[in-house]
Amino acid sequence: MRSFQHSIMLLLSIFSCTSMPRQKNIPTATPQNKQVIIFDLTNVLIKENQIGFAKKIGYGRLANYAITHWKSPGYRCLDMLAEMSKHEIQKPHITITLQSRVMPRCLVELQEGKKNCEETKKEIAQAVELLDSHRFFGSTKEKKLMIDIMDLVLDPQTIASIIEPNKATVQLAQKLKKAGHPLYLCANAPEELYATAHGKFPDILQLFDGVVISSHVKIVKPDEAIFHHLLDTHNLDPAECILIDDLQASAKTAENLGIQAIVFDKTSRVTKKLKKWGIKI
Repeated sequence: MRSFQHSIMLLLSIFSCTSMPRQKNIPTATPQNKQVIIFDLTNVLIKENQIGFAKKIGYGRLANYAITHWKSPGYRCLDMLAEMSKHEIQKPHITITLQSRVMPRCLVELQEGKKNCEETKKEIAQAVELLDSHRFFGSTKEKKLMIDIMDLVLDPQTIASIIEPNKATVQLAQKLKKAGHPLYLCANAPEELYATAHGKFPDILQLFDGVVISSHVKIVKPDEAIFHHLLDTHNLDPAECILIDDLQASAKTAENLGIQAIVFDKTSRVTKKLKKWGIKI
C-alpha cells in the first residue's frame, strides 16, 4: 500500500525528491548561541496511516485494480495530476513537484490559500473529464478510482482519521526544545488541513516558537519569499538556522539564503547529521 503515501502527500504538503543535497558551511552550535531548528510538517512531524487510507478505498478494490492495471494507483494518480498541469487552465504559476511530477494550478492555489478543498475538488473533477475526453484513462474503473482518491485526500475529515505523529521526529523536536534550541515550523499546508492537524496534535504544534503556514501567508515553498517571511517576522539570522524539510527544492532555496538544510528521509539520519554539526541532543 506504500503507493498511497504519494496521494495523501498532496493534501498537506507537496514534495519532490528524497536525495540529500550537498552540505556547506557546517554550523557550530554554542551554549550562548543555540541553533534555530526549522521543521517541515507533513512526512516530517506527521505522517499518514497507510493501512487506514487503504481501508477507505477498499482492499478488494485495490487488489482488483492491481490485477487489471499495470501501474499502481498512487503513481497513476500522480501521472493524472501531472497531465492536468499541461493544459492551459491548470498550468501552475509556481512549479511544485511530487515524485518529479508537476502539480496542477488548483493544487498550488490550495496550498497558497487561494482555494479551499471543495473548490479544488470541483476543478479536479472538471480536469478529469477533459482527460477522459482525450482517452487518458485505461478504463472507466481507473477513472472512478482516481476521482475517489482525490476526493479522499481533499476531505479534512478523512485526513483527520488517517494522520498520526511521526513519533521519532516529535521526540527529536522535544529533545531539541529541552536543550534550549528555538523551534519554528514552516510548511506548505491548505488552511482546512492545517486546522485538522492543529486540532488533532495541539501538543506537537505547541513546541514551536513560531509557525509559518503557506495558506496563511499566501506563499508556498520552495519560493524564497516564505523563508524571508519567517526570518523577518521572527528576527532570525539565517546563519544560525537549520531547516529539516523533505523537499529538496526547499532545502536548496534555504541554502541559497544562508540557512543550513537537511533533506528528511529518516529521523535517525537527521539526528546523526545534527550531532555531526555539534548539536547536542
